[in-house]
Amino acid sequence: MRKQLINILRKAAYKDRTFIAIASRLHLSSKEDFELLSNHLLELSKDNKIYLDNAGHYVYIDNSDQYVRGRLDLKQTGYGFVVVEDKEMPDVYIAKSNINTAMKDDLCLVKIINVKSNNRYEGKIEQVIERKVTDIVGEFYHGQIFPKDYHDDIVYKLRKDDLKKVKNHQLLKVRIIDYGHRVVKNTKLIEIIGNVDDEGIEILEVVHKYNLIHKFLDVENACARELNQDIKSEDLFNRIDLRKETIFTIDSESTKDIDDAVSIKRKGINYLLGVHIADVSHYVKEGSILDESAFRRGTSVYLADSVIPMLPKDLSNGICSLNPDVDRLTLSCEMEITSLGEVVDYRIFPSVIHSKYKMTYTNINKMLEEDEEIILEYQDIYHDVLLMGELQEILFNIREKMGSIDFETLEPKLVFDSHGKLTDILIRDRRRAERLIEEFMLVANQVVATHVYNMQLPFIYRIHELPSEERLMNVFDFVKRLGFEVETDYSQENLQALLKTVDNTTYEKVVTTLLLRSMSKARYSRENKGHYGLAFENYTHFTSPIRRYPDLIVHRFLRKYLFDSNLEINKDVIKKLDEIAKQASDTEKIAMNAEREVLDIKKAEYMEQHIDEVFTGIISSVLKFGVFVELPNTIEGLVHISTFEEQMLYDETNLSLKSQESNIEYQIGQEVRVRVVKVNVLLGRIDFIIVQGDNNEDIDKQ
Repeated sequence: MRKQLINILRKAAYKDRTFIAIASRLHLSSKEDFELLSNHLLELSKDNKIYLDNAGHYVYIDNSDQYVRGRLDLKQTGYGFVVVEDKEMPDVYIAKSNINTAMKDDLCLVKIINVKSNNRYEGKIEQVIERKVTDIVGEFYHGQIFPKDYHDDIVYKLRKDDLKKVKNHQLLKVRIIDYGHRVVKNTKLIEIIGNVDDEGIEILEVVHKYNLIHKFLDVENACARELNQDIKSEDLFNRIDLRKETIFTIDSESTKDIDDAVSIKRKGINYLLGVHIADVSHYVKEGSILDESAFRRGTSVYLADSVIPMLPKDLSNGICSLNPDVDRLTLSCEMEITSLGEVVDYRIFPSVIHSKYKMTYTNINKMLEEDEEIILEYQDIYHDVLLMGELQEILFNIREKMGSIDFETLEPKLVFDSHGKLTDILIRDRRRAERLIEEFMLVANQVVATHVYNMQLPFIYRIHELPSEERLMNVFDFVKRLGFEVETDYSQENLQALLKTVDNTTYEKVVTTLLLRSMSKARYSRENKGHYGLAFENYTHFTSPIRRYPDLIVHRFLRKYLFDSNLEINKDVIKKLDEIAKQASDTEKIAMNAEREVLDIKKAEYMEQHIDEVFTGIISSVLKFGVFVELPNTIEGLVHISTFEEQMLYDETNLSLKSQESNIEYQIGQEVRVRVVKVNVLLGRIDFIIVQGDNNEDIDKQ
């Protein structure tokens, strides 16, 4: 049928290229035939042999032209780049005049119209295959909607039927009902969020912009409340009883949804490490209302001092949370590990535990630093903590030898007072206790993934594909221009060496950021492609089922394969796993973007209190329109090129701005003093100007 279809689409008149017309020409009549035709047309579309135009007609793609598919990265000024699905091909530049009706992140079919000598491609968007942007959140003013990422040449108009329902300066959520071939996008009202000057409206804007499901339905809350908050005798069937074992949790002071607990003891000269994870799959059954709710959300979302949980609080903070002094159902991964970091034996089994303590990172760190008061308070677990400290160092060292890349990124910690007002932004401390839990979760995830992979059964993995060699080459070339000696081989070991080379220099943060940007994004997949960054052949997410849907799925498959010995596999299982992997990856990306945007808003809110003050920072990036300067607490602001006293020229090769009048030059990693001149909280933007020379009236802020 595939060849017949291509012949029809090459020769048939335009009016005869609709789905019904094609089916008629092929004399199809049964439901099965129509499904087969639909599948073939979909495959031809994915292979860039045809595309479906806006009028519902299939168009044959001439082989003399080159077409690619990818997502549109639309820039503020109207042009964009299509990030091509074929990772071997560079991004394709799309001029403003060739954008067609496409919007940011739309999946597009692109015709290559020009290939320049430096292997740069220019294209024209022929068709939007999948709309990413369907809803818009923005301020209403005189018939138009103005989103935060407003483009001057795009007009969002509200339909006449809705105009009487709204007032100027209200924040609205609207749906695009006509994308049009012109700049006007017609919309209909979905919801009035509030007034633009309402307290907390900035966070609500982000929630609605990313379509975060921030409230549970009554039926979802009811299902959670119906679950028994006590462990019954029938719940213990086929579980190993660990309630007399010394098991405890280690989290931050504010954690209420506790996924994991740990235990340790000696087994001869080896360590016996237990990682015990909340058995959410016991309560959230496949196909249930709670399961469907968790699938849609994909993950918990952490916005400043609040959380949008994946599961209702009766579960996330209640019966599923491994709170101290109560029985809890768990899945345990118990591993025997040598002093060389080798896992020589392990067991994965359903269990019941009784956590002794809710330990905090703070107190564990104090114990490892020989704080006598804390040691006395928790003397019954002191030796366990010391053993954990030993094992953490062993596991980290072996992971480093394997080539695992440890990106030391600074994470901000927001400090709020009792009224919820942001009072300070500090650097989140990542010390021994934090690293201890990280290493234990990494080894458990690796063991679980390896076990199921060796069974050669369908599963869901956390994968991290090879980075772009071109992007890595650009980073290494840049570091060489800074004066550092680095190898030209882009192996994981050399990436480690590069990070150590710039460690504790002014360029550390910049190089780390550039390397991170050159990496592929980790994602979920049914196909095991390994984890490049961690240098693991097999890896999954097993340790956070309260806040991540893939972990819940991993638990279900462990129960199916290991505990119930059900090895039956069919096409529906494969299809469902692919769907889950895509949904989980998509919702994770949305959550990260929303969290980052709220963080920017909070940083801007904090800097509103510091207008006209002077700070010392490091230039973190240099662009044609100016430089971004990052302060020691991770707050970043723009020094726009228009604010420089001299005319500056952008040097793309060296990533610097050079004066055309003097020897002044601004480069990445350079320390500068800046004054805060403007803050826009809604946009999360901070504007600086560079302070030249010494000024006794200025007080440096660190």
